[in-house]
Amino acid sequence: MIALMSIVLLASMAVSVFAASASADEDGINTYADIRADSYTVATSRTITYTIYAEGGTEPVGFVATLRDSNGSTVGSVSAGGRTTVDMDGVTLTVTAPSTAGTYTLNVRFTYTDVDETTTVTKTAPLTVVTPIRLSATIDNSAGGAIVNMDVWFVVNGERVVGSDRMVNIDAGARETITYDWATEGLSKGAHWMMLEGQVGPIPQMAPGLNEMTTFYVGQNDYSLIETILIILFIVLLIVLFIVYRKPVKNFGKPKSRR
Repeated sequence: MIALMSIVLLASMAVSVFAASASADEDGINTYADIRADSYTVATSRTITYTIYAEGGTEPVGFVATLRDSNGSTVGSVSAGGRTTVDMDGVTLTVTAPSTAGTYTLNVRFTYTDVDETTTVTKTAPLTVVTPIRLSATIDNSAGGAIVNMDVWFVVNGERVVGSDRMVNIDAGARETITYDWATEGLSKGAHWMMLEGQVGPIPQMAPGLNEMTTFYVGQNDYSLIETILIILFIVLLIVLFIVYRKPVKNFGKPKSRR
């Protein structure tokens, strides 16, 4: 009997908890908000776009967007193109990164209104600001004709760099330097290789500066190993000189008969 009463009591408690949860959902404003982006990494002082979505309440959903640093201070700038409300069609936010590399947070506060009730929901998205790696190659059009509408792009460590594509036109006998500031945090310190590839339509092109592999360094230069070896050798030489200088000279100045 006691066991049966306990089961009934627990069941009634579970029903009351469920009803309270359902009541809270019915009484409050049902809200939805989201922040999306194709990438969350950008070069210093460059722009990147996010798209926000929201719905809920009986009035248009308002929003305020800011970019903040690790201390919570507002940095950079965020533009919504004059928009102050958002729905499920989305609003594009253009974020201008600070000039200092680091980790930042896009903070969006959404405001929902249902008749005489108002509630706010805050959503965040990360932003990593990096010092870009400058990729560069010079095309020397030493051929007899002009290069017209040639698509070029950079390749690093065998992988095509997304976003580095551009179209160039180079007169016969002219040279053009192609550069791209690559915002990436995926490269380890040390040596890497890059080259510039190009094609006109489906036909790959050959010219001085194209398809030529070059080495670049992240976090060091090509003299680092040599410098390290020279420093070690210099230290070893100093130690040897110190030992030789401190070593006493035996029997100096004594007659040979007493040595």
